[in-house]
Amino acid sequence: MHRSHPRRGLARAALAATLVLLAAPGSASAGRATAAGDARTAAIGPLTDTFNGRIAFGSQRVDPPAGVARSDDIFTIDPDGTDLRRLTTSPQADRQPDWSPSGTDIAYSIRKPGSTINYEVARMSASGRAYEQLTSSPDGVASSQPSWYPHGDEILYRRSGPGLQSSIWAMGSLLGNGQRLLSQPSHPPLYPSWSPDMTRILFAAIVSPKGDTDRGIFTVDAQGSDEKTIFDTPGTFDSGPAWSPDGTRIAFESNANVGGGNPEGDLEIWTMAADGTDVRQLTHNALHDEGAAWSPDGRFIAYSSGVDNAHEDIEVMTADGVHVRRLTSYPGLDESPDWQAIPAPVTARRCGDLATRGPGAHDVRARGRGMACPAARALARRWIKAGHPRRVGGFRVAVDFFGGTQRIVLTRAKQLVAFLYEPADTKKEG
Repeated sequence: MHRSHPRRGLARAALAATLVLLAAPGSASAGRATAAGDARTAAIGPLTDTFNGRIAFGSQRVDPPAGVARSDDIFTIDPDGTDLRRLTTSPQADRQPDWSPSGTDIAYSIRKPGSTINYEVARMSASGRAYEQLTSSPDGVASSQPSWYPHGDEILYRRSGPGLQSSIWAMGSLLGNGQRLLSQPSHPPLYPSWSPDMTRILFAAIVSPKGDTDRGIFTVDAQGSDEKTIFDTPGTFDSGPAWSPDGTRIAFESNANVGGGNPEGDLEIWTMAADGTDVRQLTHNALHDEGAAWSPDGRFIAYSSGVDNAHEDIEVMTADGVHVRRLTSYPGLDESPDWQAIPAPVTARRCGDLATRGPGAHDVRARGRGMACPAARALARRWIKAGHPRRVGGFRVAVDFFGGTQRIVLTRAKQLVAFLYEPADTKKEG
């Protein structure tokens, strides 16, 4: 369950990942290729904007072998509901995916090897490769609910022990090094995440004296102290908080009946200002709605919805609560969506989609004198029709891969066109 997609720090991570075809290091051609790559990077400029990428989620849709209990795997899907991909195939329960700020990796929880109850934190690439287990917690201790730092170099996570004991920890994002306690709030915390400006840590907490029937939403400062209550309706389940990309609002789930808007007393999706004011109920139904995740541009919210917490699908609505579409339809459990932020160059014009759904060019953008939207869309069509060349119409083409979705950037002098491309042949990139 992801908390925010801050743009701060995206430029460093994304520029390092930009694909440039380089010759072997140490050769004369390598020097020429490096110079060309530097020129291309300069032409593209800082990647401080974002595209709305794929949505990752946990699902129990895979039938296990005979005699093996059903468990979660992690999948991704395009936000139009096409190109479903399974990323994990391990016998462990893989849950709670969280995209890195660069859009290239996912942190998630795995069942602790040899255990039936506890978890560890792992990471993998956007295509489900480069698996690495990051934590190896002591017996009887679980590490779970990872959330990336805004700069992408570290990961927050929940560490929990017997009963309801838990605390907020941090570690390096590559090797899990430097594991350390950050905060021990007054109540057992869940789902910790940094604000985009890294001044506050947001979390839900169990406030019921016994069991887990009453939760509230809180923050602490960067030192793990100065605890503040953001939302806590006595006797209700207020949980799953998620920062908006700009840090001004928080989405969450609650079964509170504030102002008579939830007479059924079931879980609904809400938003509020970052200080807990301006509370708004977004969903109004007799279903179980939970796990809100903002789109990187802050315009949409993905969430899980179903008759109960064992039967849910992934849905998308606007940030104002207008339902857009159901992404998955499975009789069991699809849960914990998280929306991938794909770093994008700064542009002046948004030119829409060439393909309304499925394979093709999406979210075409442009900048530069003479590069109006009709010209940008025509250039994108020309690149596709020409078979995806490295140069087209005098424009250089940079292609980066994000687990099924490609970021295409075409540059010539001070003109630039950028868009997301969904290939028709999904086997070309796993």
